[in-house]
Amino acid sequence: MLRLRILSALVGIPLVLGVVYLGGPWYAVFLLITANLGMREYGALLKAKGSRMPPGIGYCGVTALIVLLYYQQLQWVFPLIMLLFILLFAAVLLYFERVNFWESALFLWGIIYLGGLCGFLLLLRLFPAGAFYTVLLLIGVWSNDTFAYFIGSKWGRHKLAPAISPHKSVEGSLAGIGGTLLLAAAAAWFFPGQFPLPLGQALILAAGIAVFAQLGDLMESALKRHFQVKDSGNLIPGHGGVLDRIDSVMLTAPFVYTFFYLIELVSR
Repeated sequence: MLRLRILSALVGIPLVLGVVYLGGPWYAVFLLITANLGMREYGALLKAKGSRMPPGIGYCGVTALIVLLYYQQLQWVFPLIMLLFILLFAAVLLYFERVNFWESALFLWGIIYLGGLCGFLLLLRLFPAGAFYTVLLLIGVWSNDTFAYFIGSKWGRHKLAPAISPHKSVEGSLAGIGGTLLLAAAAAWFFPGQFPLPLGQALILAAGIAVFAQLGDLMESALKRHFQVKDSGNLIPGHGGVLDRIDSVMLTAPFVYTFFYLIELVSR
């Protein structure tokens, strides 16, 4: 399993960094595909629980959100959410004998979860220094995951959230946060030219990334626990599905976007 995880990472990391570097439509299309693959897995989880909601509403909603954000038409985001609400309500009425109201609520949640949070990854890349900010986000999440996985696997003794994810430990969580902080401090000290954040800001950014990455991971673990599955899918060898790989990044994106938005706002 570990060998498969490493091989998948060796292929996936250069691909992700490549589209981040290219930006523009390449990055937008990559996020669009990723979000729709995630929606496919999410819809499969709902279907396994008996949901018969038309999956096309989810795909259209996720796609429309990302397209609006790419073209920076933010004034249409709220009307889109209301339109999706109406469409899902209409689907409940149309298929009243086959679907329940809870299905429409969970579908709207999934659209916001995937389209909205992936949308923050897109908005982050649209900053003038967006490629650098996005790479910092990814490195922070990956370092947190790496420290937490290896330290937790070897020395983890105290369960972090046994009802949600029995394999996560307090020791692994602290290692993820501490390792990410150390990495940020080292970057600020030794590479001030390439890492232009002062030490204090670097530590705040690192701590926020590590905490939100772990919350995102726990949120997706809770989702899988509710639907009683081990992985959201099997698309990525050694890692499971798309949701299993992007959960930490997606919930971290709003924090990193807000952090750099405030930094740029203060520096004007």
